[in-house]
Parts: sequence; structure tokens; C-alpha cells
Amino acid sequence: MAFATNIAERLRHSIEITPVKISRNPGLLKITISIGTARCEGESDTAEQLLRGADQALYRAKRTGHNKVFADAA
Repeated sequence: MAFATNIAERLRHSIEITPVKISRNPGLLKITISIGTARCEGESDTAEQLLRGADQALYRAKRTGHNKVFADAA
């Protein structure tokens, strides 16, 4: 899980530090993201289980303060 979480954290940080110019807004917009990661435990895991785990991790990240990476505990 550390590999996926590390990549997700690098992506989250890159987005956080890169302001975006919006044509109708005179200033720069700060964007943040929350990301959930999950992993397959074995050959019997399905894509649905993997997506469900990542989705649960994403919503946990949002509930605990936004702009985070959270790994599914499964």
C-alpha cells in the first residue's frame, strides 16, 4: 500500500501548491484534493471490492479534514 499512498500523496501535494488561473476570476484559485487508496489482498478480490475500499478511504479522508490521502485499512 505504501507505493500507491506515496504516489497519491505526491499528486495531492503537487495540486495543493499549484495555483490555477480561472478566466472569470482576477486572482489565482487554490485547489486541494482528497484521495482514497486500496489494495487487492488476493486473487479472489474483485474490481468492485477494490473500488469500494478506495471509495471508503476517500470519504474517510473527507470526513477527517479534507486535502488528505487515506489508505483503506483492508
